[in-house]
Amino acid sequence: MLLLLACLPLAAAFGNDWPLRQVCSDLGQIKWATLARKLWRQVNVTDFGHPLAMREAKAMAMLTSKTMGSFGAGHRLEEVCWIGVLALQFWELVMKFPLLYPSQLQEEWRLLISADWPLVLLADFPIWGLLRQAQATVTSCEAFLPPSEHSSCPLPRCDLLEAEDVQDQQHFLDALVNTALAGEAVYMMTSPTVPSCPLGLAAKHLALAVVQVSQHGSSSWALVEAAVREAQNLVARYLEEGIHKAPQRDQRRAGRMDPLGELLSSRWDVVGLLHALQVVLRRSMDRHELLPLPWLISEGALGRNVLEDHSHRGTFVRYLLASLRTEFWGSGHGVENFVRLALRSGRSGNRPRVFIDVGAYCHEHECLSRSLLAEVANGSPGRVRVLALEPNRRNLLRTEAELRKLPRRWRRRLWLLRRAAGNTTGKATLHGSGGKASLKAGAYGGLAWTQSGEGRVASYADGMVQRVPLRQIESFGFPWVELLKIDTEGTELEVLQGARRLLVARRVGAVVLEYSHFWGASADGPLRALAAEMWTYGYEGFYLGRCLVPISGADMKWWHPLYEICARPEARIYRGIAGWCWFNVGFVLRGSPLHRKTWARAPWRGTCSDRKVTCIQKDNCAGSMQAWGFVGNR
Repeated sequence: MLLLLACLPLAAAFGNDWPLRQVCSDLGQIKWATLARKLWRQVNVTDFGHPLAMREAKAMAMLTSKTMGSFGAGHRLEEVCWIGVLALQFWELVMKFPLLYPSQLQEEWRLLISADWPLVLLADFPIWGLLRQAQATVTSCEAFLPPSEHSSCPLPRCDLLEAEDVQDQQHFLDALVNTALAGEAVYMMTSPTVPSCPLGLAAKHLALAVVQVSQHGSSSWALVEAAVREAQNLVARYLEEGIHKAPQRDQRRAGRMDPLGELLSSRWDVVGLLHALQVVLRRSMDRHELLPLPWLISEGALGRNVLEDHSHRGTFVRYLLASLRTEFWGSGHGVENFVRLALRSGRSGNRPRVFIDVGAYCHEHECLSRSLLAEVANGSPGRVRVLALEPNRRNLLRTEAELRKLPRRWRRRLWLLRRAAGNTTGKATLHGSGGKASLKAGAYGGLAWTQSGEGRVASYADGMVQRVPLRQIESFGFPWVELLKIDTEGTELEVLQGARRLLVARRVGAVVLEYSHFWGASADGPLRALAAEMWTYGYEGFYLGRCLVPISGADMKWWHPLYEICARPEARIYRGIAGWCWFNVGFVLRGSPLHRKTWARAPWRGTCSDRKVTCIQKDNCAGSMQAWGFVGNR
């Protein structure tokens, strides 16, 4: 609880849509996605009346303790996942009650009530399922405690507002929850008696939403969203304001405000209905057999279009959205995987193997030149040549020191120069230091950043300016370049312009470059424009991750508007890219052996492997590359 007290302002900065804006992945030291799956498994067990196995509960307790300890010691911004923190806190309430009471989770309640509940329903964590488990323990409070301590048990005040007998309605709602969780047909029962308790009114709105989504699936989302928001407003108004006016069951409790305890102890099963609604939403909002993404229903026309698109392109878009931060974001291993694939493809040929590394700074684990020079040991020492360009003097010295550790026979194949690459030849001004040095003065706003072990980020002015030699790639005169890698912090397009003659003549096997918000804007979007232009030169584009997602094709058949990520990195549909857009894309010479291998790494069935592509539809079973239409003039 103290952890959340310190961190609430950061969560509030996301607005009330944070349940779908944050990254809850296995990207860093905290494995949020794994935790979500484990919590869902436990909730599913209790949904069908089975007791939770002690071994699983102990394993979850150890994992929770480790996770919260790591989070409290200092987390990275990309690991912020407030819905995950809430889920773990509510799981502890289930496990520790009555040592831990709902009244001790005031800050958690404030965080939950401030969120947009329709988006909580679409989040990855079973928040309402955990609260339903907590409800079962809270309503059995007196069985846990001796009579002398019964006064500490939460007792609902709202239920005392009912002037008429509403037990039939409450029993119906209980049955509705159980029926919906079991996946059976549900119906709505209307009653002339209107509940006096606001929680009862909220429960009726939620019951209607459960019935609608069970019967009509994704087409009912607008009604469901309105019903849940109305229920949230009723709950919030009562628990934050109206509870003071409700009758008091015990004078010893006077003045004690426990909104979460009131919600969990009420006979009106609000949390049970919300849990049933979340389960039914996960089943029915998206029936895609490979990659269901029910949260897309809340993302407007673009999200609904993806939900309705069951083509191969639709599957590719889904895969990118589902794996955006964990697999395709710049800190992933997309470049390493693609380079490894390209190097294996080039070993069988007889032509000289020339690699050009533009922006060759070796920093921490990133040192592409080292991987390229390692090809000397793979049977073609005389054919390998690596041209590494690094304009920043300090970066050059550090890279040189790192590469000096390699065997001498490898280093003989290296040409390391202090040069910048661009669309002209001459001199240029390099701004900034370290890995963010760029020919674009405004790339980083003249700032540098440092991060403490506690997760605090501080900025300071970076006034480093250097004059450096500038040269076009095509001016080096190589007849063939097997791989061209470009990482220049915003001037990647200018570097490509300086290699245009090589590209038009199809004398480059593959290009890898960084796509970022530094590219600026264009009428069609800079990435789309580049993909279309590279196609005319004979190259097909891909987003680089563990899988390779195609982005071009004849008439741009594989392109989707959502691929222009850096035009709107703050858009919620990207779930956590806000502010920093950093991805890698690759372009492969069509018809080459590497081209065939890249298509074999496309996520045809929601995943990818190195195996030969086979048919996935009964009427398209040729099992060859030609069957998929990406041979010849692709």
